[in-house]
Amino acid sequence: MKLKECETKLSQSVIIPTTCILFGDYSGVHQLNVSGIGLFNVLCDSQLAGPGWIVIQQRVGGNESFDRDWATYRKGFGSFESDFFLGLEKIHRITSLQRFELYIHLVARNGSTYNARYDDFKISDEDNGYSLSLGKLNGTVFEDGLRYYENTKFTTFDHDNDKNDRGNCADWFKSGWWYNNCFSSNLNAPYEQKLRWCYYECIFLKEVKILIRPKEAMKK
Repeated sequence: MKLKECETKLSQSVIIPTTCILFGDYSGVHQLNVSGIGLFNVLCDSQLAGPGWIVIQQRVGGNESFDRDWATYRKGFGSFESDFFLGLEKIHRITSLQRFELYIHLVARNGSTYNARYDDFKISDEDNGYSLSLGKLNGTVFEDGLRYYENTKFTTFDHDNDKNDRGNCADWFKSGWWYNNCFSSNLNAPYEQKLRWCYYECIFLKEVKILIRPKEAMKK
């Protein structure tokens, strides 16, 4: 067998995972293969909450505008080294494979850290607006800052799915999000006063990371 043919057969035999679980404690950029999307890179994290997490959103630098149109949010944007959003279609395809948990890492402006963990996270397909489902909450946050958005569709400035009949929340608040009427917490908001986690009381934020992992995987 020629070398090129051997390399081709070897590459075809390599199974590329659909989540970060198989990468264990090896954080960093890895490649996944998910039905309906194909091959794409993700940032895996094993530092914040144990191994096997896919980072789907990150706000750590303020260098990326989250005031983007529907097509850009669908595809994803930004840099794994700074701020990014993985992409609505990728998140939908991944979370349709099995049950996933959601972990949100929050760093307040004063340096305090918090987390919120939901046990059944997924978003619907594009035809249903990539609507949000969460499951039950655990964590160190003192209020459930996302419950207000459960079962709401995603909204961008050119794709108004919110429940506000006076205008478009994404246009007003300069970011795509699962707006209701309009928001309490918005983790895609611009920095300064709008980037916050709250229901009645607010934690004003300087860093956010949103991660997902198969719910049952770590029990095996």
